[in-house]
Order: sequence, then C-alpha cells, then structure tokens
Amino acid sequence: MRTFWTFFGIFLSLVIAIQAFGYFTSTSSAEFTFASFVKQLGLVFIIAVITSYLDRGKKKHTFKKEKAN
Repeated sequence: MRTFWTFFGIFLSLVIAIQAFGYFTSTSSAEFTFASFVKQLGLVFIIAVITSYLDRGKKKHTFKKEKAN
C-alpha cells in the first residue's frame, strides 16, 4: 500500500503542477474547471493502482533464493 501512495503522490503533484501552469499562463481565468480536475484525479488514481500493481509483481520475482549445499 505504501507503493500506491508513493505513486499517487508523484502523479498528483504532476497534475497539480500542470493545472497551476495552465491556470497562470492562460489569458482567461475561467479555464480551470472543477470537473476536469476531478477527471484528472480519477485518472491519477487508476494509473497509481496499475503502476503499484505492476511494480509489486515485478519485485516478487527479482530475487530468488538459491538452495545452500
């Protein structure tokens, strides 16, 4: 679960940075909509779940213990 929160935090900070950059560089302040932000949060959640699942599966098979003679 810690991996999920790590990826969620990384992707959420990217979304917030992109939203802030778009808001401050736009000519009209009405470009920020709450609906688009909620959609982006949903996408961040889905991407974080998929990435943490793939990362967890990859970690399980990296180290195999060898039998001692």
